[in-house]
Amino acid sequence: MSNAIIIAQALADEFRSRAAEYDRTGAFPVENYARMRQTGYLRAPAPAELGGSAASLLEMCRAQQALARGCGSTALAVNMHLFQVGAISDAWRKGQPVETFLRRVVNDGLILASNGAESIVVGKWAPSTTAKLTPTGYVVNGRKFFCSQAPAFDIVRFLARDVDSDELLLISAERGAPGLSIDETWDTTGMRASASHDLVFTNLVVSERAVSARWPAGEPLRTPGLMNVYRWFLPMIASVYLGIAEEARDEAHCALGKGINSAQRDEALTDMMLGEMTTALLTARSVRDQLVAEINEFPQDLDAALSKAIAVKEIVISHSMAAVDKAVEIAGGRSYFRKSPLERLARDARAGRFHPPSAPISYQIIGRRSRERPDDKT
Repeated sequence: MSNAIIIAQALADEFRSRAAEYDRTGAFPVENYARMRQTGYLRAPAPAELGGSAASLLEMCRAQQALARGCGSTALAVNMHLFQVGAISDAWRKGQPVETFLRRVVNDGLILASNGAESIVVGKWAPSTTAKLTPTGYVVNGRKFFCSQAPAFDIVRFLARDVDSDELLLISAERGAPGLSIDETWDTTGMRASASHDLVFTNLVVSERAVSARWPAGEPLRTPGLMNVYRWFLPMIASVYLGIAEEARDEAHCALGKGINSAQRDEALTDMMLGEMTTALLTARSVRDQLVAEINEFPQDLDAALSKAIAVKEIVISHSMAAVDKAVEIAGGRSYFRKSPLERLARDARAGRFHPPSAPISYQIIGRRSRERPDDKT
């Protein structure tokens, strides 16, 4: 078993005792982040040669699954750091000049945030956040939503449109940079402690060196760099919801015989409901393990890998949500009380539908690739 998984399991047991209070207050889980830094979890995907654990994509999926059982908000928030470390580690293995940056992550405990979400628009991918090249560097203006772990990041990497070339730029900015501010908007139904606030850019000036990637306008998910980012992001985020569903399953089993509105439910019906919950979890876990195993190593065909990663996200999250719903049904009315962990787990599970690319766009991407490559059986 990977060291990252062992660490995550131990941390989940610790985080579970704090999850309800973090959810109640909506406070960012500072204590949990301190423990993840102390145990080395924040550097788990980094290469062993640089001081990381060299955890693979599949190992990190299983680690995130374990961590989410203790606190879904913490697992969701830290996912936005971990998937970037994984993708940057791939770049290091490909010989790209990222070693200094990775060493800062490993040695200094640097926390990375990622932000790309904006208002839904019709047509091609063209973010409203803009970057204009001037003699002093790029001047960035715009607003981004859902910047998870906003109170904790040291560097945020975000997407903006070059107004001159129309390219999509991946830009890095440090916390506290003039023109970069956090608007504390996060007051939500679930994942309340993830602190996924808005980022506001007001004439933020960054150097040309702050641009680490340029992708063509229109459909940047056709580019290898961004496809590999999503190869890490999507299966790992799906695994968070699988962990939440597993925790809900255990809570449902604990509730058997203790429900407050199920006195006339036959034992056979309870068994059927348990069977439905179990098969939903088996489906989610099996699909995740099989498809991620196929894209675990850096793939030759990133286009096919992206389709599989999107499929993992859609299938795993939808079946995990179904399992959570069934757990609530099994437990009955007791799961409606705030003191029940199931009440929190059911709310947290709802966030799964909003991670991009989300349905129906996700299926559109898979379908388009299937139409373009009808003989590809992968």
